[in-house]
Amino acid sequence: MALDEPKEDDRKVEMENLTFVMGPDVAQIADQSGGVFIDYVDDGYRKGYTVQLGYRAGSGCGDCSC
Repeated sequence: MALDEPKEDDRKVEMENLTFVMGPDVAQIADQSGGVFIDYVDDGYRKGYTVQLGYRAGSGCGDCSC
């Protein structure tokens, strides 16, 4: 993940007050895997944002109804 200026072939996804920009290669992987899920984790030793592909995010986390 990196900060960069959007390019012409990038895909922009806007949700609430955030805009996510994905290059075409990342967008293709996200499409094939069922999407990208971003969450904030704070469980003591692990704190910060996590990014998971769709096929991994619903694999039995136990905290949600996925």
